[in-house]
Amino acid sequence: MLHIPIFLIIIPVVSAIVIYIVKNKHVNYLALVAQAVMTVLAIVYFHHFYQDGAFQPQTFIIGLWDDVGIPIRTDGLSMSFVFLTLFSWWMVLLYTFNTKETDHDFVFFMLFLQGVFLGLLQTNDLFNMFVFVELTTIIVTILVAFNKTPKSFRAGLYYLLINTSGVLAFLIGIIFLYFTFGTINISVITAEMLAVAPTTAMRFTYVLLMAGISVKAALFPVFTWLPKAHGAARAGISALLSGLVVKGGLYLFIRINAMFAEAGYQYTDFFFVIGALTAIIGIVFAISQTDIKQMLAYSTVSQIGLIVVGLSSTDALVYSGGVLHIFNHALFKVLLFMAAGMLIKVYQTKYVTDMRGVMRSMPLLGIAMLFAMLSITGAPMFNGFISKSVIMYGFDTTDLRYWVLFVANIGTATLFVKMSQIFFGPKTFSLRFHNKLQDATLIVLSVMLIVFGNFYITIGQGFFGADFSDITLTLAKALEYIIILGVAYLLYRFLVRPDGQLVRRLRHFTLSFEVANYLFVTYLLVMMLYFVVWL
Repeated sequence: MLHIPIFLIIIPVVSAIVIYIVKNKHVNYLALVAQAVMTVLAIVYFHHFYQDGAFQPQTFIIGLWDDVGIPIRTDGLSMSFVFLTLFSWWMVLLYTFNTKETDHDFVFFMLFLQGVFLGLLQTNDLFNMFVFVELTTIIVTILVAFNKTPKSFRAGLYYLLINTSGVLAFLIGIIFLYFTFGTINISVITAEMLAVAPTTAMRFTYVLLMAGISVKAALFPVFTWLPKAHGAARAGISALLSGLVVKGGLYLFIRINAMFAEAGYQYTDFFFVIGALTAIIGIVFAISQTDIKQMLAYSTVSQIGLIVVGLSSTDALVYSGGVLHIFNHALFKVLLFMAAGMLIKVYQTKYVTDMRGVMRSMPLLGIAMLFAMLSITGAPMFNGFISKSVIMYGFDTTDLRYWVLFVANIGTATLFVKMSQIFFGPKTFSLRFHNKLQDATLIVLSVMLIVFGNFYITIGQGFFGADFSDITLTLAKALEYIIILGVAYLLYRFLVRPDGQLVRRLRHFTLSFEVANYLFVTYLLVMMLYFVVWL
C-alpha cells in the first residue's frame, strides 16, 4: 500500500513511453486506461490511510538507507493536489482526445508531464523537487510551442528562459540549505531549523527560494511569461497551465513557507503586499484585453494574487480559504479555457467583440460559461463564493486588506461583465458540437462548481482539515454580490466599453525578455533589502 505513490509517478511515464514508441492509434487509449488505474489507486490509498477524520501522513523511503534514500511523503495537502491533478488531466485528455487521438507526441508529453507533476507533489527531497520543477518547465515549454508557429516558439522560449532564471535561484537556495544542515530532506530540515535562530544566511536562503517560486507561481512583477504562454498555447494546454501547472508554484510556496515557519520565519506582510499587487494589476490588464484567452490569462494572474493573500495570513481559516481557492480556481478556469477554445474554433477569432449569440447558437457551452463566470465572480451557491468569503471575511471591514480584496472582486466582475457580451445577440450558427467528450467535460466541470459550492463543509474537513461551517449565505452577502455586479456594470459601461486611450495602451503594453529579466533581478534585490537588511 505504501508503494502506491511510486506507481502514481511511474504509470503515466511508462504509458507515455509506450505510446511514443508504438505510435498506434489504438495504443493511445492506454492514456485513458492509465488514468483509470491511477484514479482507483489514489482512492484506495486515500481510503486506507484516512482515519479519525483526516488523512494520516505517510512516508516511504526509496533506497536501502534512510539518511541517503529518496523520501516520498504524502499528507492531506499533497493528496488533495494529487486528486486535483488526476481530475484535471481526465478533463483535458477527454477534451482533446477526439482531435488528438492519433497525435502520439502530444499524448506522450501530456502523460509524461503528469508523472513529473505527481512526483513534484509527493517528493520530500529538495533536490528531487528541483529536478521535477525543471522537468515540468521543459515539458511545458514544448507544449506551449506545440503549434510550431513563430508566435508559439517565441512564447515557449520566453517561458523557458524566465522560468529557468527562477529555478536557478531556487537551486542556489537548496545548496545553501544543504551546506547548513547537511541534508535535503524537507522533514529533517524543518526539525533541525528549530534549533537555528533566524540568521542573515537563512534569510538570504529564504529569499532565493521564494524568488524562484514567485516566478513559477506568476506573482507580481515576474508574471509576464503567463499571458504570453496562454496566448500561444492550445486551449487544452492553457487549461492545464492555468488550472494546475501554475498551482505547482503555489504548492511550493506552501511547502517552503511551512518549512521556514516552524523556526519563526513568517513574513506575512510582504507577501500580502505582493499578493494584493498581483490581484489588482492582473485584473486591470485583464479588463483592457479583447482577446478572450488574454482576458482569462491575466485573470489567472489576479486570482493567484487573491490566493497568495489568503496563504500569507496567520489566521488558520483565512489560510485554508487560500488553499481552497486554489482548487476552486482550477475548476472554473479549466472550464473557461476549454469553452474559450471551442468558441475560437467556431467563430474563427479570439476577440470577444466578434462573438455574439452564444446562448442561442450553443446553449450548453453558454450555460457552462455562465456557471464558470458566476463562480469566479463569487456568486452564492457556486464554489468561488465559499473560498472568496473565507478569505475576505477573515478581515474586518475597517481593515485596508478587506477593501483591497473588495476592489479586486469588483475588477473581476467587470471583466466578466465585459466578456458576457458574447451571450447576447441573434443566433449566428445553426451548429452544435458533435464531440460528445467535450460536451461531457463541460457538464462534469459545471456540476463540480455547484458541488464545491454546496458541500464545502465536507470537502474542507475531509481534505484540508478546515471547518467552513461558519461560511453561510446571508442576505447581506447576497446584497453585496448584487452591489459588486452593479458597480462592475457601471465601470464597464462608462470606462471600459468606450475603449479610451488608457485602455488601449494597457491592451498593447508588452515587456521584452530583457525587461522581464530586469524585473526579476529587481524583485530579488527588493526581497534581499527587505528580508536581509531591513529585518
